[in-house]
Formats: sequence, C-alpha cells, structure tokens
Amino acid sequence: MNWGHGIIVVFVLFAAGILTLVTKSMHAHVEMVNNDYYAEELKYQQVIDGRKEAALLSAPVKIDQAGDHIEVTFPPEMQGTPLSGKILFYKAADSRQDVTVPLRAGVEGTVSISKQKLTKGYYQVQMEWDANGKHYFQEENISVN
Repeated sequence: MNWGHGIIVVFVLFAAGILTLVTKSMHAHVEMVNNDYYAEELKYQQVIDGRKEAALLSAPVKIDQAGDHIEVTFPPEMQGTPLSGKILFYKAADSRQDVTVPLRAGVEGTVSISKQKLTKGYYQVQMEWDANGKHYFQEENISVN
C-alpha cells in the first residue's frame, strides 16, 4: 500500500463519518419552546397586561399537591365568579408531555387536576383566565412527584 491508497482510505472514512452524522442529526427529535414564535410575540402584550392584572389581586393563585390531585385555588375575589381560560402544564424537557386544562364558565374558585395526566418532573404552570371583563396571567414552577 502506498501513500495514494492511504489518502483514498482516509477520504472514504471521513465521508462515511460525515454521512453518519448527517443521518443521525436528521432523525434526532429537537425540542422547541414554541413552533410559532412570531404569532406568540404578537400576543405577548396580552401576557404583560394579564400579569399586571394578576398582581393587583389580593393573593396569587395557589397550587397545592394533595395526594393524587393538584389543586389550583384562585384568590377570594374570584370565588363565585365564572372563569374562562386555560391552565397549561408546560414541561420544558419534552413538549409531548405538556398538558392543557381548560377553565370553563362553571369553574368557580378551585380546579382539581389528576396527577395521572402528568408525568413526574418539573413543570411551568401557565394560568391564563378571564373574569369580570379582565384578562389575567400567572406563571409558577412546580415539581410533580
């Protein structure tokens, strides 16, 4: 074997390595925070306004883990008020494990969510709701165990 054959062998091994890396990267699952950044950016002013309204409440929304349920309790001024909106359990590690719980007009004060819907781990709970003609938004980090 001479130096010409050595160059060819090195080149073939290099090309095979590059093809292997390209093939693996094409099949890798890549997590994104949001698939539609532009639309979310346009709606972000609603989040800012919702945070300001939530800060004016007498108490923040309280999240408790009791047994096999997660209890979301709204402040006293929301008791008896019909709420509409959603609670998003956002798992940064894997968006396929995100869970959205809708708030319907009949929800008044407390929402109970079964832990069976969630996997163990860290979640960012994003609560967005409307009540009394105002829009509210609050975030909280929890660890589901």
